[in-house]
Amino acid sequence: MNKLPQKRTGPVTTPAPGVPVNVYLQVGDKVFHKKFKLWGYGIVIEARASQVPGGFSYARIQFQDGKQRVFDNNFSSASCCYYAGITLLERIEL
Repeated sequence: MNKLPQKRTGPVTTPAPGVPVNVYLQVGDKVFHKKFKLWGYGIVIEARASQVPGGFSYARIQFQDGKQRVFDNNFSSASCCYYAGITLLERIEL
């Protein structure tokens, strides 16, 4: 029982506040999907990035067809929205 880890013995590696997470899209970006042109253009209405290492980052996009779709927004991930076909048209600074 004494050999079970009770406390962390090493330093905890978490991103410091203000350090940008490796994300592709930001709120206000205008985008379109290469494979689904019928969706029309979209605008990123929400972007979340986890502060936990290995956590999930996502972007919620409102398309012209009236539907909101959620995509993986971590550029380091193989399933990032960039690799899925989301193309950034214009970045608007809000």
